[in-house]
Amino acid sequence: MLLDRPNVVLLTIDTLRADRLGCYGYEQPITPNLDRLAARGVRFTQAITGGSWTQAAFPVMMTSTYASMYGGCLGSLAAQRPSPVAALNAHGYATAGFSTSPLLSRTYGYDYGFDHFEDLIPQERDPWLRRVKGGQRLLRQPVTHAVASLLGQRTRPAKIYMTAEELTNAAMRWIDKAKRPFFSWLHFMDVHWPYHREETLTQPPDIAQAWRDLSHLHEVNWNGAHVTPEQRAHYIQLYEEALAYTDAQVGRFLDFLEKRGLADNTIIIVVADHGEEFLEHGRWGHWENNLHDEILRVPFIITLPELNQPVVIDRQVRLLDLMPTVLDLCHCPPPSGMMGESLTPLWNGRPEAYTATVAISEMWRDEWHIVAVRTEQYKYIWDSKRPNQPELFDLCIDPGETHNIFAECPEVARRLHAHVETLLQHMAETRPDEKTAEPDLDAEMLARLRGLGYVE
Repeated sequence: MLLDRPNVVLLTIDTLRADRLGCYGYEQPITPNLDRLAARGVRFTQAITGGSWTQAAFPVMMTSTYASMYGGCLGSLAAQRPSPVAALNAHGYATAGFSTSPLLSRTYGYDYGFDHFEDLIPQERDPWLRRVKGGQRLLRQPVTHAVASLLGQRTRPAKIYMTAEELTNAAMRWIDKAKRPFFSWLHFMDVHWPYHREETLTQPPDIAQAWRDLSHLHEVNWNGAHVTPEQRAHYIQLYEEALAYTDAQVGRFLDFLEKRGLADNTIIIVVADHGEEFLEHGRWGHWENNLHDEILRVPFIITLPELNQPVVIDRQVRLLDLMPTVLDLCHCPPPSGMMGESLTPLWNGRPEAYTATVAISEMWRDEWHIVAVRTEQYKYIWDSKRPNQPELFDLCIDPGETHNIFAECPEVARRLHAHVETLLQHMAETRPDEKTAEPDLDAEMLARLRGLGYVE
């Protein structure tokens, strides 16, 4: 039985690689709750995000327009972009957003269209030693933390995002009082670097190791420092521990919906804004100029109360289609300007009604623009800094994207480059008269962005 006005919960998990979930084939049992959602929902095996990092990905996800349109994605979310959340509001939905990312805050305009919006901001600062000459060397030594503990001093790194538990608590409080139907968005940051969870940093050796990790990966990312196999395994273990913790909080949230009698009329969507590179192409993290599949191919699960068995969609889809799908499921008229399509035909027996065959992903930094055009077989990458040297990969025989076949397949490259030209035209057509200003950031916001690796 199809629901006429279902509740919708959108769970976005920052930096989540698809290949670390059991339902996507990972052998370690670290995501039982996400896996149980997939076991009774629609799972997309080729979901492609629209951007290589949060600022480029979220305009695509939340407005169904490309990151480079409307003046770009570095400033506040342009008011000219369509707002599916506002459309849901006008359709009678109570709407709430809960963000743990500084880039998805009121400062950047992500509260637009929501009845209720919470920026979950940790009220912590790094220990004073980090701000003095030679202090960071001391923080990398266990004895420093042993002495500090005796003096009652906290010396672990400051929290730079609120935890999944705190986020889940905030959302549950709102849902308990919300009118029906509702749309609720929760953004989890726990698997984003630096991965460490503060409740695990209680012993001097662990605190010192956390500071060593922070220092080393800063050198890796900004100065190209080497990562040994042992260090790589250590960082992946931290990542997976953070994911297991996030999964447990998702499970707690699912249990809450069951106990409140909401599970039978609530659609749950789980998606990542982008993945994370574990040195596949020489870097760690999600650097903006990486448009390879460890970043762009993300987990995407939709759990529908009316489904009696799991559905797996192997066809390539786009996160550009996320909010058009939500509006379709809620029988809500879409605002003008959205560029995606509803995905519902793919599990409702009408796959031919979904027409998208190309996914566009971007890196956008004012004067620097990289565009990836992906089909199920090929990926074409155009870089504005070297426009005459594009890359082309055959994903069927080279899924690791290591062999550039541009010179061998000029006709394929020409066909895919036409989509780059269309995107550039969309940019020009939506460019505002004045450049969109980046928000003024206070010291606290800059510190959080620095801790997340966005500022050197």
